[in-house]
Amino acid sequence: MNDAPSVHATTVVEHRFAATPAVVFDAWADVDKRGQWDLPGGDDWELVELKQDFRVGGHESARFGPKGAATFWSSGEFLDIVDDMRIVSAGTMHDGDRRTSATMCTVEFFADGTGTRLVLTDQSAFLDGEAPQDRKSGWGKIVVRLGLFLNDPKARHQVRCASST
Repeated sequence: MNDAPSVHATTVVEHRFAATPAVVFDAWADVDKRGQWDLPGGDDWELVELKQDFRVGGHESARFGPKGAATFWSSGEFLDIVDDMRIVSAGTMHDGDRRTSATMCTVEFFADGTGTRLVLTDQSAFLDGEAPQDRKSGWGKIVVRLGLFLNDPKARHQVRCASST
């Protein structure tokens, strides 16, 4: 356990997708679809487990990390869901038995012409072994993977992350 003070930060990730809000929302809501893209690491990482009870009050959990060493895991609860518009969750991130952060995350889906503007706001307390730049990098990779899953031709571009502490 680290006795250092926690660090608080807000990370905002925005991305535009060619797909409609309903399609992008469904990629989050459907656990089988989400399992194909929701991974904060590179190609050398793997998602070992993903469970999701997608309803207000429902639980979600995941285990992931470098291939053969998936020591990271998250656990959370859905606080608010508005179909095709918003998902709010809160949870914790761990590395083995060490809690590294506590987070509230809001994902919003806005109609943007024929596509979607996604705005993800992550408000975290970083506790032990994780830093705001790690979260910013992880969300950036996740959103790019979502774009690739949706066959978005601009998936490798357009990700804007802003962090404040």
